[in-house]
Amino acid sequence: MIKKLTKNEQKDTEKIKFIFGPTWHPDEGIVKFSARYLQRRTGIDSWQKKRNVDRILDAGCGIGRHVIFFSEQGFDVYGIDISDDAIKIANEWLSRKRLKSNLKVGNLTSLKFPDEYFDVIISYAVLDHMTLSDFKRSLNEIRRVLTKNGYIFLTLRSTDDSEFGRGRKIEHNTFLLREGYAKGTIQHYFNLKEIKEALVGFKIFELELHEEKFPNVFSIDKAFLQSSSEHKKNIDLSKPVKLTLKYSRWYIGAEKV
Repeated sequence: MIKKLTKNEQKDTEKIKFIFGPTWHPDEGIVKFSARYLQRRTGIDSWQKKRNVDRILDAGCGIGRHVIFFSEQGFDVYGIDISDDAIKIANEWLSRKRLKSNLKVGNLTSLKFPDEYFDVIISYAVLDHMTLSDFKRSLNEIRRVLTKNGYIFLTLRSTDDSEFGRGRKIEHNTFLLREGYAKGTIQHYFNLKEIKEALVGFKIFELELHEEKFPNVFSIDKAFLQSSSEHKKNIDLSKPVKLTLKYSRWYIGAEKV
């Protein structure tokens, strides 16, 4: 029998401010999505516009790395995150770069924006850190505030990931992590069937499975560390080396119909 979160576990997950530590550069998948479908940089100060976009929302913006990325391209960018600390850092970062701030603290399950307010919504590595009920509520809210024919770009952890099954199972393909840098967080893993069922009302135009493989001399957390200075292990290439650990994440682009 699968047990639900206890009250104390629920409180612990709500207290999580950052998962291990913030990342300061835009993800390559976001950069590619922007260049393919929004606008592509053609020079130092020149861009090839591919779509008219008034407003972009980063749903789960963290410290603002993707807000900064899109703002520097001239887009009107909004961000929302559950962490007070993250929003404070993001606002300071925007201020130092003399960029407009449209950030707020909030939960994706209840977005305080009008219907069909955004032309593009991105959510990187956020919607897979929820229970299934909160995931569905958040996706419904994203659908509500997105314009017709608006674009979403989501990344979701895959069931092919080596971490799948780690922690205490709380519901289907969902685990409460009890060790590692992400201790105390919820992690759900998605397969293609779940993605198809979740994105009813959208036309998927981009679907990629990004995978990185690591030797088994590492812990799986190695896949996420920005610095391995305290986790360095030597690899003896005089012996057979198997890349048995795998980090696996879906990258999904879709249009609301």
